[in-house]
Amino acid sequence: MNRLRHRPALDVRVEIRGELPREDVEYARARSLALLADLGPDAHRARLRLARPGGRSVTRPAVAQASVELADVGRVRVELAAVTVREAVDLALGTLAGRAVRLREQGRIGLAAEHESSYRPQYASRPPAERRIVRRKSVPLAGRTPEQAVREMLALDYRFHLFSDVLTGQDSMVHRRPVDGGFRLVRAHSTVRLGGSGLPLTESPHPAPRLDLPEATRQLWFTCWPFVFHTDPGDGRGRVLYRRYDGHYGLITPVAEAR
Repeated sequence: MNRLRHRPALDVRVEIRGELPREDVEYARARSLALLADLGPDAHRARLRLARPGGRSVTRPAVAQASVELADVGRVRVELAAVTVREAVDLALGTLAGRAVRLREQGRIGLAAEHESSYRPQYASRPPAERRIVRRKSVPLAGRTPEQAVREMLALDYRFHLFSDVLTGQDSMVHRRPVDGGFRLVRAHSTVRLGGSGLPLTESPHPAPRLDLPEATRQLWFTCWPFVFHTDPGDGRGRVLYRRYDGHYGLITPVAEAR
């Protein structure tokens, strides 16, 4: 007698930030369920976060952040914006599906993901005097080679990625270079020459600047950069102060090492 193997119930979670019509939320959940079904049994769960903050001075106010967990691949994520919530859902889930398939079948996302999307969420206009650090996040830094860190950054659709460089043991960061579509590596305390890489990855000739939080905030304000990677004068650890899409700031710090 053959026993039928049933796939467990699809794990889909839709999170809402702000006020959204129930019809849009139901549409987002149905599209997420269809995505998991199309990706097959190695797709474990999907998460979709929707936001349409009021009063944002942007032309694409609806933001959809979508992610899926794939067996033997890990987490794939994308965050994109559109005029309406449903447009943002379709755009994010469609892009996510394409990236997931390429990762699963080819082991890489593809050249299209290596360039900034024109549908990336926009920064809200906020006077500098009103900007605050509204989110602080401490994370354990995974050991990666710079090339592995770049590929992880692409899979997670980040502008930058903080990691522990296995070549030197230093807190390090890779980030996109929007001008030429390449990537840049910055280490906390010193520089070493990279070996060969299959990616357009260059290394900063200078270590991360040593800045306290007020100094890093001033640099972020004056330069209008999306982030500032720096080392803390107290513990020497690398950290990233970055601009949030709501116009405020966020701070990422590594988890303190046990003594």
